[in-house]
Amino acid sequence: MYIHELAELTNTNPETIRMYRKKGLLHPSRQKNGYYDYSMADFASLIHLRKLREYTMSLNDIDHALSASNPMKLLDSFSQKEQAIKEQIAGLQEKIRFLELEKRHICETMSEGFDSVQIMQSVDTKIDFYPPFQEAASTLLSLHYLTTTICLYIPKEILNGPIIDKEIPLQAGIGTYKYMLKDDADIPEKAVVIPNGRCISQLISLQDLTRINILSLAPMMAYARTNKTPFLSDTTAYLAAVNYQQDKPVYTFRLRACIEKNDIRDPDTRISQN
Repeated sequence: MYIHELAELTNTNPETIRMYRKKGLLHPSRQKNGYYDYSMADFASLIHLRKLREYTMSLNDIDHALSASNPMKLLDSFSQKEQAIKEQIAGLQEKIRFLELEKRHICETMSEGFDSVQIMQSVDTKIDFYPPFQEAASTLLSLHYLTTTICLYIPKEILNGPIIDKEIPLQAGIGTYKYMLKDDADIPEKAVVIPNGRCISQLISLQDLTRINILSLAPMMAYARTNKTPFLSDTTAYLAAVNYQQDKPVYTFRLRACIEKNDIRDPDTRISQN
């Protein structure tokens, strides 16, 4: 059969068939008129090639595997692709987990008011970095975006202080969890460490990430004072959403700070909501 017939029969681009022929993966006979006559053997080879390509095997890997006299070469190639696919599946499952977390935060911004607080269990010790980032550069470079979030720094002295109408400086940085760092990675000296444990949290909405009024923190500060649970840490935060109002970004954060240290590591634990 001619190339266009084989292409139509196998739903393969003629240029792809031609490339396979030039690489020696198909062996049609050449007729006197210069055209190539593809046999059923070529048809079988092409179907096999298409299957191997579905495993994302490169043409070089396919060529080496098929030309090897020992079938172990092909078996090794399959084993390598199997491992690569398993790693891809693990990566996709991780993305699903983080998407579920993002959805949960968005749902919270829709269902919770900015005057309510939650008592929640953190996932792990939080490691936050704030400008200048020079000392933390090597640590930051080892992270990937799924496991980091924009965080906000407010010192615990402010949280445990008076609830007054006063603007204070606010710092925005980038944070991650301790378990995401390499086992042998040292925590940079200037990193802000939020211990694992029970936290008081609330939603806040900001346009300016450099200043905040203490009254915006009143719900969590008042709750801590009423329940006699002083803050043991500075704040951290999770950027839950970014919306635009009059062409200006509005950032919704879940702000939290630790009130009790523990070793529980359950990301779905919610203790109470007020």
